[in-house]
Amino acid sequence: MKFSDLFDADGIFLKTQNYILRRIAAEEKPYYEELARAEHPEIPYTSNAPLVWDDLISEDDLLTCSILQRDTGVFCGFCQLQQIVSSAPELGIDLLPIYQHSGIAAEVLPPFLEQAKKLLQNDYFYSKIKKVNIPSQKLAEKIGGICIGEKNLLPADFPDSLRTIAEKEFPDFFYLEYEFH
Repeated sequence: MKFSDLFDADGIFLKTQNYILRRIAAEEKPYYEELARAEHPEIPYTSNAPLVWDDLISEDDLLTCSILQRDTGVFCGFCQLQQIVSSAPELGIDLLPIYQHSGIAAEVLPPFLEQAKKLLQNDYFYSKIKKVNIPSQKLAEKIGGICIGEKNLLPADFPDSLRTIAEKEFPDFFYLEYEFH
């Protein structure tokens, strides 16, 4: 299957009652930069930022869809699957701050995963959710995700005695893994 086969002739991946998920477009780069700044306000957005635009629009093992309001075409955010040729693609969603906690993710992610299952012929997906991100954990469980464990980015030889301090000082290093079938 070619990457272009994932979208219809208009670049649409799928439509829900209220949203259109379509192929990401170059003119959406400013929105992406806004999302990157919101996610990492302490890091100036540059080509070396944690999230890089070129990776987002890449067709190499990444499926990224813009989320647009169906009636107005207003951009709300992105959802994506990374490592789409693997046995366990990683699910992610990033919404502009004004659209977070508004039910968009709960509406678009289940059909996004169903469509991806059909087109990619894959029935397993996973997601890494920061341990401190309780709303995203609840969303994952609401849409059928099952927590399969806790992970962290600490070195293997990191002393257990300092783990509690590390969790407080570096909460982004700790996350839960969820699987979706």
